Amino acid sequence: MTTNDKQDLTLDEARSLLPFISAEQRDIWIQVGMGLKAFFGDLAFDLFDSWSQSGSSYKAADCRAVWRSFHGDGISIATVVKLAQDNGWRPEKRELTAQEKAQRKAEFEQLRAKREAELEADEEQLRIMREQVALACQEVFEKHCHAAGASQYLENKKVLSYGTRYVNKLIVIEIDSLNQRCQIWHGPDAHRWLNEVNKDRPAHISMLVMKQGVLVVPLVDETGVIQSLQVISANGKKMFPKFGRKSGCFHLIGASDASAVVAVAEGYATAASVHMCTGWPVAVAIDSGNIIKVCKSLNKLYADKQLVICGDDDPSVEGNPGRTKAEQAAAAYGAICIFPQAQQQGADWNDLLIVEGAAVATKQLEEGLENSLPHTPSNNGGAAQVEAAAAENGGEGDVIQAKKDAIDRKILARFALVEGKTDVWDGHKFTVMKKSGFEALVGKEHAQTWLGNIAKKLIDKDQAQLLVDQRKMQGKALKDGWHGMTPVERYVYIDGTKDIWDRAKRRRVPEGAVKMMLGDSYSLWLNAGDRKVVDMDHIVFDPAMQKDPDIYINTFEGLPLEPIYDDEKCKSIRELISFLCNDDPEATQWLTCWLAYPLQKLGTKMDTAVLLHSTMEGSGKSLFLSDIMGKIYGAYAATVGQAQLESNWTVWQSAKLYAAFEEVVSRDKRYNQTGKIKHMITGKTVRMESKFVNGWEEANYMNAVFLSNEIMPWPISENDRRMFVMWPHQSLSREKQIAVGAEIESDGVEAFYGYLLSYDCGDFDLRTKPPRTLAKERLIAMSRSSWENFIEQWRSGELGVPFTIARTQDLHDLYLEWCSRNKENTLSETKFSLFVSSKIAKSTTQIAWLDDYKDRRRSMMFVADEEKIKPTDLIEAARVGQLIREWRKTAWIAGWNLEKWEKCIGFDAPLDIERKGKAA
Repeated sequence: MTTNDKQDLTLDEARSLLPFISAEQRDIWIQVGMGLKAFFGDLAFDLFDSWSQSGSSYKAADCRAVWRSFHGDGISIATVVKLAQDNGWRPEKRELTAQEKAQRKAEFEQLRAKREAELEADEEQLRIMREQVALACQEVFEKHCHAAGASQYLENKKVLSYGTRYVNKLIVIEIDSLNQRCQIWHGPDAHRWLNEVNKDRPAHISMLVMKQGVLVVPLVDETGVIQSLQVISANGKKMFPKFGRKSGCFHLIGASDASAVVAVAEGYATAASVHMCTGWPVAVAIDSGNIIKVCKSLNKLYADKQLVICGDDDPSVEGNPGRTKAEQAAAAYGAICIFPQAQQQGADWNDLLIVEGAAVATKQLEEGLENSLPHTPSNNGGAAQVEAAAAENGGEGDVIQAKKDAIDRKILARFALVEGKTDVWDGHKFTVMKKSGFEALVGKEHAQTWLGNIAKKLIDKDQAQLLVDQRKMQGKALKDGWHGMTPVERYVYIDGTKDIWDRAKRRRVPEGAVKMMLGDSYSLWLNAGDRKVVDMDHIVFDPAMQKDPDIYINTFEGLPLEPIYDDEKCKSIRELISFLCNDDPEATQWLTCWLAYPLQKLGTKMDTAVLLHSTMEGSGKSLFLSDIMGKIYGAYAATVGQAQLESNWTVWQSAKLYAAFEEVVSRDKRYNQTGKIKHMITGKTVRMESKFVNGWEEANYMNAVFLSNEIMPWPISENDRRMFVMWPHQSLSREKQIAVGAEIESDGVEAFYGYLLSYDCGDFDLRTKPPRTLAKERLIAMSRSSWENFIEQWRSGELGVPFTIARTQDLHDLYLEWCSRNKENTLSETKFSLFVSSKIAKSTTQIAWLDDYKDRRRSMMFVADEEKIKPTDLIEAARVGQLIREWRKTAWIAGWNLEKWEKCIGFDAPLDIERKGKAA
């Protein structure tokens, strides 16, 4: 470069001056990148990247990402040249020839035209992508984020949620700048997408990942439209979507109607702290660089209110940007700056609230506002300018009058007359004062001027009293350590009951408990105009999050774990499934699907349940199905014992998605508890009963597993379609126990959660029948009553009697002899016939038949095999008699004592053949 004209700079000359600039400071590094791209476009990236590598914090991915974010942000190549000159670079002094000048001019014109085209394309892409991201952010916030939830960040900062929302399932906004679109992924689809996306994804794909438990802050423009989102993790990490507009956007905490002040703070926690301490509406500006732009928007929206900047002040940070930017904004828009005076250096208003208490923070904020000189926006003529002009043009008298006018303007902005009274509303302190108190505060002359001003504000007395009560309750909440949650915010009356919903504890409490907690403030809460009421049927447990949060209180806040997609981290846990299923592939597949499906589709109530029972100790069934699965479900899981199952208080079932029942049916109660167990498996709702509060109905989303060391935990029926039964054959080896324990202690459970979320369930759904395992066959057999076992042995041929047709009396006689041999309790013929007829067809009338002596008789018949015994076989008495004789003869040969049967009429014992010989 041979002149002072920066337009003569070539790419090679830029390469020569960069070594004079340090790449260690990020703000300088960014300025250099902006300047290079503004002048040379993407041609200069390699140069920027090469120079960036001289910095100790260089990361290739960060360098490329930051370069892509530069969009002609006001920094020119002149800034780069100036930085180099400040550090000793000097241009080469050589006069160019006419030919060189012409060549440079042509090259520059070519470069300028190319760069202008790039900038136009960049600007158009930026406009389109900002629109796409804004629409995606609106959809995510309104459809996929929830008003009910919990945030560790808010807990740590001891502030409440104001207009923010929570994420209870994974949400990903995929931002594709090449195709100029945004795609929203949520739930299992988001997990699968993240699992499958290439880590070396193309440069045009970026994403905003919102994990469960994060806080979502909407950022709106001055028209109130969401333009972007700030996502805050549990540890305070803040994220934004690429292309999301931040400049001039903010999040407003609190209502501004009756306040004479509107405040601005940098971060959410700081703004929430200021609001909690003062009641002022506070705009979250996100960072110090955005304060002046937010003040511009607020000055336009709230021209009649005092603008207060509650700034950060940290002298340890170079340039103290929090204080510097706040003071610059105050000078530009007539705002008042208030900075915290803390014991520790660099504390913000949230730090002050946490460390020194709400009383200290409130006092400093209110005194900071009271002690400040009157300010009005500079574009309307500030007090200082008015006084200076008056002094120059009119002398001392005009200066005094200018000061009075400035004070009157401040009074006009701050106070309002309570309608129908002489009382005055103070919009700074949210209090009502008597006229005499107002005159004492501002002086009689200013008070009279204000009272005579037709432009003074008015406020309804009921609204004023409501705001006063709200401020009192907010003060009590801060004093009692409720993290800023006022009684109105914390307690919701449940209409139709004497119960109250406690939002802080997420549970029902009796009225008496609230009276004890609030003390004198109870009447304020009870009579508050904005006290919240919810219908008794509108407190729901809705894991699918389908209920309108403006109408319903949802007790579900999301599962506690964040899944990890690394199957190797849960290898031993995954092997437990097959181990417990005795390496049966069909059973292993079904059980894995049964565990995965309700996690992939939260709120699914399975029509089936799992039973693992075995006399084999240490098989790992409790470790897997109680401990590991319980950790995945967290507070929405329960381990249930006999006492809970038999208790009249059923509130333990409330808000449960998963329950492991350990030895819940004792030997003497296994039959009378089966009905309760069946209802837990299949019931759509469950009645909750608890001490001191009214009972209520709640949707039943609880999926159940039953674990027992009993051979016969409880009976299940022959036609059971709901129970998956396994009998583990082996104990878990010591090596396997150690391996599983190590995975649990690391990230194994989180990885297993990810494995289940991404598991391909195929056609499996909530109604898929479990396989009929050998363990289930055995349990069914043990569950049968004596008559059922008798019928099953008849059907299977174990009695040695054909399963065809028999007189009801003959079958009962055979049953009595069978019971005698097997030491079983017997049934009367009437009961026996009624029970058997539920499984085997019985004739509706007596059927004629010929006995062994050719005498005609009539009897009721069991027709066991309706395919072999046709209706025509029952028409002729001789044919029916033949069938009965065949049945009796077979019974005789099988060793049954027919001659002793009491009701076996018309029988001629075949003495000519041996019992075990062949029929003649």
